[in-house]
Amino acid sequence: MAAFGALVLATVAAFFVTQHLKVSTPLISGDPKAIPATISPNETGCGSAFRSTRFSFYLLHRADDVDVYVVDQSGTIVRTLASGRHMTIRPPVRDFFPWNGRRDDGSLAPDGTYYYRIALLQQGRTITWTKTPVTVKSTPPRPVVTSVTPSLIPDRGIPPTISYRGNEGRRGTVRIYRTDLAAGWRLVASLPAPARPAARASWNGMIAGRPAPAGTYLAGLDVTDSACNTGHFPASIPPKPASTPHAGVTVRYLAAQPPLDPVSAGSTTLVYVDSRHRPYSWALQRTGVRRPAATGTGRGYALRVRVPAAAGAGLYELSLSSGAHQTTVPVIAGAHAGQRSASILVVLPALTWQGENPGDEDGDGLPDTLSAGGPIELQRPLANGLPVGFAGEAGLIAYLDRAHLPYDLTTDLGLIDGLGPALSGHRGVVLAGSERWLPSPLSSALRSYVQGGGHVLSLGIDSLRRGVTVQGGRALDPTQPQAADAFGARAGPVVTGSSELITEAKDGLGIFSHTSGALAGFRDYQPIASVAPPAQPIASAAGTSASTAAIAGYRLGGGTVVEVGLGGFGSSLAANIDSQELIGRLWAVLSSG
Repeated sequence: MAAFGALVLATVAAFFVTQHLKVSTPLISGDPKAIPATISPNETGCGSAFRSTRFSFYLLHRADDVDVYVVDQSGTIVRTLASGRHMTIRPPVRDFFPWNGRRDDGSLAPDGTYYYRIALLQQGRTITWTKTPVTVKSTPPRPVVTSVTPSLIPDRGIPPTISYRGNEGRRGTVRIYRTDLAAGWRLVASLPAPARPAARASWNGMIAGRPAPAGTYLAGLDVTDSACNTGHFPASIPPKPASTPHAGVTVRYLAAQPPLDPVSAGSTTLVYVDSRHRPYSWALQRTGVRRPAATGTGRGYALRVRVPAAAGAGLYELSLSSGAHQTTVPVIAGAHAGQRSASILVVLPALTWQGENPGDEDGDGLPDTLSAGGPIELQRPLANGLPVGFAGEAGLIAYLDRAHLPYDLTTDLGLIDGLGPALSGHRGVVLAGSERWLPSPLSSALRSYVQGGGHVLSLGIDSLRRGVTVQGGRALDPTQPQAADAFGARAGPVVTGSSELITEAKDGLGIFSHTSGALAGFRDYQPIASVAPPAQPIASAAGTSASTAAIAGYRLGGGTVVEVGLGGFGSSLAANIDSQELIGRLWAVLSSG
């Protein structure tokens, strides 16, 4: 009986010793861990270093055959790394077990935390190593710039602070992009973005050691995580609409916002000037005239300028200077109250001026233009001073003044707003530049005007083919270009770099009478192939061939339309005799009853 009791005690003791060994006796050694501890199987930005990891260890106490698995947090086997591999202990041999982040079926393991499980087959022991897990992270960070303050600089010497989130507590790089260049986006500056808790960076407004040029900029952010995935803000360049709110910064030293409706000659007009709180000087000069009509100085935001009365309707340029910075904006003067109305109304394309004005009014770092889809504010500073195409329009007005060809003057926005002279009461209307966008009511009014016996001359390439909605001081919802323009003309692609002579092909309307019938020096033109009913077929045409009309005239109802698709035609009036003869003849046709 005593012997039996001793045997029982020995068995129980052996059981508890074995359990203690299973629980507390280490079976592997060698600082077991995965290197690297975080991997991205799809990672490409840092080479192959983070696409896979290696787990290694020694066996303690005795050699054995081992199975090694990767398991997820629920204990489910994801990948078998070794099966029945023999490991020795004398001398100790470290074995390596690589894992490329894929499951046994070859698919990528989901992002998450994984552990290694080691089975010692001869000992019947299994260890799940949880001390140093491996993390699969294939999703890059999603950094977001949340604000730039101030967003309009320079601002009394205060550098803009760029705030951000989504950097996963890691350092990053702020990227400053210039977004309003015709050639596309340009990276102009980079600066370190600290990790938490600041989550802010400061830009000194400098590029390559010099103050940033005036323009529109976007603050971006790049962040690389522990698996070498790099996340970008914005996610793509150019970014999707509405994806970069509050990430913009506008650099402005001097800008002006003139009225784009006509003001009566002899009246005082209000121009808003942003000189960044610095004094400025100004001069008002009629286009084509060297001597200023008025000069002065100012410091405040509101500048009141009196438009001369004696010269009547005309186009002026308001030049401003503050320190090393200059800008010039147009001022449009209509006839004064006592002036007799001219038979021809010239319409300047103010809607196009603002439609292509690359200012950022909503702070997203992207130029707000109708070309980009809008919407745009119609009352805003002209970011680059005189608008694109202004030289041609100013050249036309200057020649009309010099040749003493009478005209009234307004803008398309003036017609839309009902301010200044209207279409009615004029025998002819000249669209002085490219009317890239026209709201439907104005397009209908122009067609009705021609069908009722009026005459229209259109001077512009890629004109009259797009619609837009104008309401509440904004232009929005621009349409795609239509095959035919507002009068029914079907224009072809713009031809550039041509050296051929533009010559008369036919002239049923008499628009080439008393001219040479030829125009030289025009390298760019837009051919007009045909016109759609109810317009009648082209009656007068000039082009590089009989079938290529860069100038086309046709009848629509009781009136006529002449479209001149020659790039730089207005500017050519300064010295091109052929252009001068043509505009003189067109003025006579437009003025006829």
